[in-house]
Amino acid sequence: MAVSQSRANAPGSPTPRPAASLGGQVSASGRLSLPAEVRRVVGLEKGGPVRIDLIDGAIRIRTIGEVKAHIRALARQTGLEAGASVAGFLDWRAGERASEVKGPKA
Repeated sequence: MAVSQSRANAPGSPTPRPAASLGGQVSASGRLSLPAEVRRVVGLEKGGPVRIDLIDGAIRIRTIGEVKAHIRALARQTGLEAGASVAGFLDWRAGERASEVKGPKA
């Protein structure tokens, strides 16, 4: 089973990749096996933690590295990247929330 690249263009991915469809198997105990080629493409050839999301009935599996890259991209968009901290983010979000509550000026 040849797969050149298996992930769709995901936020935070270093390079865009075309989508691919592969067969898999769920065991009687509910375990899902990912083909070695898929694990290799996404950087899980030696195992590791993943984030599993259910989106509109579809399962999306992301490596923790991919999740972190997405969070960093969000931080860049908010302008918090340089001195980013949880406290800084919460302060920024409190300001955003306050402006959302006030609503548009009439």
